[in-house]
Amino acid sequence: MFRLVTNIFLFLLSVCLLYGSYTYLFGKWMLLGIFVSGICFGIFLMMLKINVKNDKLNSYKRELEKESVNSDENAAKVKVLESKIEVLEKALENALNK
Repeated sequence: MFRLVTNIFLFLLSVCLLYGSYTYLFGKWMLLGIFVSGICFGIFLMMLKINVKNDKLNSYKRELEKESVNSDENAAKVKVLESKIEVLEKALENALNK
């Protein structure tokens, strides 16, 4: 939520600075206003890029966590099956000995 509000604020700030620079400022002040507007717009674009990158990174982390949980579950299932096999082998040996 905070990222969305920050992005909207930066975009609106850059648009308002650009409009204000063309409307109310003259000469070198207009160029300074346009420069500041460009900086705000650049920060806005970089924030969008960072947000997309962070979203992809978080989804990749979640995917890795799911895979690790699945591998742990599979390892636990294998151990349970091995112990069952050992019990059945002992029972078979006992049945054959009698």
